[in-house]
This record gives sequence, C-alpha cells and structure tokens, in this order.
Amino acid sequence: MRRVLGTSFALYAPALGLLLVTLIYLAVAYRYKPDLRAFPAGVAWIMVVLLGLDLVSRTGTRIGAALTRWLNPGSVHLGAPAETQPRARQVSAVLWLVAFAALLVLVGILAAVPIYLFAALRWRGRRSYRACALGAAGATLFVWLLFAVVLRVALYPGLLFGGA
Repeated sequence: MRRVLGTSFALYAPALGLLLVTLIYLAVAYRYKPDLRAFPAGVAWIMVVLLGLDLVSRTGTRIGAALTRWLNPGSVHLGAPAETQPRARQVSAVLWLVAFAALLVLVGILAAVPIYLFAALRWRGRRSYRACALGAAGATLFVWLLFAVVLRVALYPGLLFGGA
C-alpha cells in the first residue's frame, strides 16, 4: 500500500471521504440565502477544521504524533495495528447508529433521543436502569430546552407522528 507522510494511504481514506462530503455540503450551503446558510455553513467549516486536524494527526510525523497525543491521549499510535476492535464490535457500533437514524425518521427527535440513550446506556454501557432513565430524561430535556424553547426550532415529529 502506498504511504503518504509515513502512513498508509488507507488510513487517510475515512477522513478524506468525510472531507469530500463536507465540501459538497458546504458548496450546497453557499447556494442558500445569507441568513439561511449561516448555520449549515458554520457547521461545515467547523467540520473542515476538525477533519484537517484529523488528517494531520494521522500522519507519521512528529507534528502528527504530538497532535494525536494532545487531542486524544488514549488513542492507539498509528504504528500499532489499524484494527483495534473485533469486526463484530465495529459492525455493532455502526448498527446502533443506523438504528438511531431510523428512530429519528420514524418517531421523531423527542422520542428517539430517550429511547436510544436508554438502550445504549443499558446494553452497551451496562448502567443501572435508574442511571439510564436519568441520562435519557436529562438529555431529552436538554434537547427540548435548547431547540424548542431557546432557539424556537420545531423539532421533527417523525413519520409515525405526522412528519411527512
């Protein structure tokens, strides 16, 4: 495999793929009116910066290693094997995100957040039912207060509850 700055090109691929998607998102955002593009463009620019840091941290250079230690001291150094988790665990993590996305679409934000958090804390985090309920309720309250009350953004109700 070809190496770039001391690192296999394959290790750059996820960040480069996300960067491409983010740049497309940014280009689309700049087609909106100035007042409508402020939030999506801001999010996209933050993502570009974070992906830039990610790409630099993946290099096999001193700067890359220092950045990795500074941003994520618990991470595995790039010289170690690339696959640190069993494949089944990686697939499981992705499936949890797919399930959350499906919940968002089907039942909406205010129902999906507590369901997902409760389930994730209970089965993946092995927390008590009380901790799961408190965590899910607290996060849902935060989401509702921030978006519905403070920002006055209508939260998506889901396909099952009228969000067509």
